Amino acid sequence: MVGALGAFVAWLVQTSVDWMQLLPGLTAVAIAAVAVMVRPRSLPRPAGATSRQSSVGKALTSRPALALGASAVVVTLVVAGASLSRQGLADLYRKRAQNELTTRPASALTDANRSLGIDADAVETYYVKAAALARFDQAAGAETALRQALAHEPDNFVTWTLLGDIAVRERRLRVARSDYTRAHLLNPRDTTLAELSRDPGSALR
Repeated sequence: MVGALGAFVAWLVQTSVDWMQLLPGLTAVAIAAVAVMVRPRSLPRPAGATSRQSSVGKALTSRPALALGASAVVVTLVVAGASLSRQGLADLYRKRAQNELTTRPASALTDANRSLGIDADAVETYYVKAAALARFDQAAGAETALRQALAHEPDNFVTWTLLGDIAVRERRLRVARSDYTRAHLLNPRDTTLAELSRDPGSALR
């Protein structure tokens, strides 16, 4: 009972801050822990109690436990299913936006916004949105989308590199150098970033 309770609580707490319920193995362990906790158990028979009294007492104590166990399993499956559905839908809109970037940037922007409306933490979706906005020469909007991505992952060198690319296209080389330098510090082994941090104008060439 202690082990089952600990396993389930650990899973429940972690799912409140992460996507652990998307891992079938961990969710299965949590469901098994619930089953262990609510499994009907025979109570010790009091001295002198009749067989009929014992069976009645067992029925009365086991039925609520069974109902509670079934309810817990159903709720867990519903929560996991809803999370999977939301994540799958967000991924679907993002992939569709990626495929539409070249030919239909307006549709790509719409689908990227739909994906972000479902999962606002997906940094890759902000990249797609920024790329769609760049197709319309909306550098400020693309930069805003990338800044929103930085709010979720401030140490992602890809985002800083993309910000540098936008600054270069806008001929803001000083800003581009700062962005490329930050990207290079986060990914020091990338020789291309090292060159861009020294000479951001090389991106134009």
